[in-house]
Amino acid sequence: MITLQDYFIDRPHPTEYNLNALTLLYRVNNLLAAYTTDTGLIVPNNPATGSQVSGSGDGGFRLPTSLTGSSKSAHKVAQAIDITDHGEHLDKWLDKYPDALIKYDLYREEPSATINWCHLSTRKPLSARRTFKP
Repeated sequence: MITLQDYFIDRPHPTEYNLNALTLLYRVNNLLAAYTTDTGLIVPNNPATGSQVSGSGDGGFRLPTSLTGSSKSAHKVAQAIDITDHGEHLDKWLDKYPDALIKYDLYREEPSATINWCHLSTRKPLSARRTFKP
């Protein structure tokens, strides 16, 4: 289970971002629970973050000054997270069960753009597609 501490890692942020992050983590944690129930697989912790958050620190909340990703990244307003996905097991499951994104009201970047992680967001992309190209 990914916590607010895992997500923000003590980075300063406006308090209104807490609601964004709580909404995101509620949906993501429920999706990950469904994935585990369905497959018997558990998304492993990333040694660099000590949680299921991918990367070395920018897979969760990103400061406005972060050079990782887009300047308008949903990570910078606590509406996106990158989940560790070595072997692309989570992405393959979402390919097989795309309705899971609808059920948990999440959006995902195209797996070919996120090798070894799965980008999930509560922010609807301009295309409005559940799986979108960044």
